Amino acid sequence: MKEKNFNISKILYLDDRSPNEMFKKHQISVKYETEPPHGDAIYSIVIKEKLLPFWIYGRNIIFIGDTKVMVESVKCKTWSPVHSILIDLEKGMYADLMEWYTEITFFNNQIKMVNYFKEKDALILNNFDDLQWIDL
Repeated sequence: MKEKNFNISKILYLDDRSPNEMFKKHQISVKYETEPPHGDAIYSIVIKEKLLPFWIYGRNIIFIGDTKVMVESVKCKTWSPVHSILIDLEKGMYADLMEWYTEITFFNNQIKMVNYFKEKDALILNNFDDLQWIDL
């Protein structure tokens, strides 16, 4: 992976009334579902007319380049445990990262994902093909 290939941008808090340009471009829509006792809003998410089988928190939505987005996810009708999900918008696939990662950086031509709130090992990706992808 080369750092120059990826621009990282973040939506700190989702406002479903004014969608991001990436949402429009990739036909992404969200619908408010619930809010945990001490947390941010949780949304269901539809991409290209397909309802995804998980909900997302409306915070820290990270766009990686023009085709990938990382979201904080929970099983439908729950609000924990939180997992990060990487969605490939171009290929119509997603990968559950099985942990919650709050930050993403480039490091020695690799992607490094960490969670500064939990003391877990960082996830280092040499390429996105290393993930187990599931069709939308």
